[in-house]
Amino acid sequence: MKAHRFDKDRVSHGVVFSMTWENRWHPLLERWVTITGHRGSRPWQGGQVEAPLPAASFDPACYLCPGGQRISGQRNPEYDEIFVFDNDHPAFSVDAPPPEPAVGLFESQPADGICRVMCYSPNHGLRLSQLGNDQLLQVIEVWRDQTFELMTEQGFEQVFIFENNGEVVGVSNPHPHCQIFATSLQFSTLTQELQATERYRAKTEGDLFDAMIRSEREDGRRILCENSDWLGFVPYFAELPYEIMLLPKGRRRQLFQMPDQELESLSVALRQVLVMLDHLWSVPQSYILSIRQAPLGLPEAHDYRCYLKLQPLLRGPGLQKYLAGIETGAGHFLNDGVPEIKAEELRAAGQGR
Repeated sequence: MKAHRFDKDRVSHGVVFSMTWENRWHPLLERWVTITGHRGSRPWQGGQVEAPLPAASFDPACYLCPGGQRISGQRNPEYDEIFVFDNDHPAFSVDAPPPEPAVGLFESQPADGICRVMCYSPNHGLRLSQLGNDQLLQVIEVWRDQTFELMTEQGFEQVFIFENNGEVVGVSNPHPHCQIFATSLQFSTLTQELQATERYRAKTEGDLFDAMIRSEREDGRRILCENSDWLGFVPYFAELPYEIMLLPKGRRRQLFQMPDQELESLSVALRQVLVMLDHLWSVPQSYILSIRQAPLGLPEAHDYRCYLKLQPLLRGPGLQKYLAGIETGAGHFLNDGVPEIKAEELRAAGQGR
């Protein structure tokens, strides 16, 4: 597919926008992404995202703080590290009732599963990036332990861990926390990625994840951090301006397959990219962090591996990335930022903190 590239740049809201128009292939989702960096400088009369006020370390009204009373009436323990509990309003439940019989071509099944909330810290005012080294590693170890329990002991096929961070994302409580969904339902994005990995193997006899790592390292412009076990980068095919992937170099399908050294390396890489996002502007980035893990029982020959993805929802200082009609209606993403330029901005933010 023909790409149209222009060298001219524009500056808007203190951010450089390259005049780049091209379609880039997303190998994991097997669809095109249009890079339209010049659109970041378009006139904007919408709302601005304000910098949040500093949060206190304890909020007596917070239902996630130590001792806080939740909507269920239960009161949290006076925890001093990480606290995990079953969500009081779960999307999936082991008690989900059987649905009414579907008619015709329609199909239904019980929304079976377990949903948990994991509080990173008793400190109400912290962000994940602000945890100490040992604390961040402990968070990752609990992610691993929760995955192991829910998959191997509870028998759920899918464990999806995600953090909604910031009001722009729609988070209901600023207390530092994430959610853990365990279900027997395979989510559609995972299905797409599994199929793409299989088709790449059939077509090239190669590993898609190895190919992505090799290609990003060969180009080099989008790499944010690298250590012996992980590579962090703004992907060539990013759908959002400051999207980040953390790919493991080892072929591990779930977090619990990773040795301690790889988890420690992950904590180092994750901190690096989170600090970049925090120091990019005066307004902290709002983001969705997700941990993509292979389903239980995947054939041994399959190449899929566990990785982390960060999807920041600001495209500029105080500017929210709203999904356009073509993105919501047609499923085709327009990236307002050029990945090579956005990676450069993130690296500079990390160095200047």
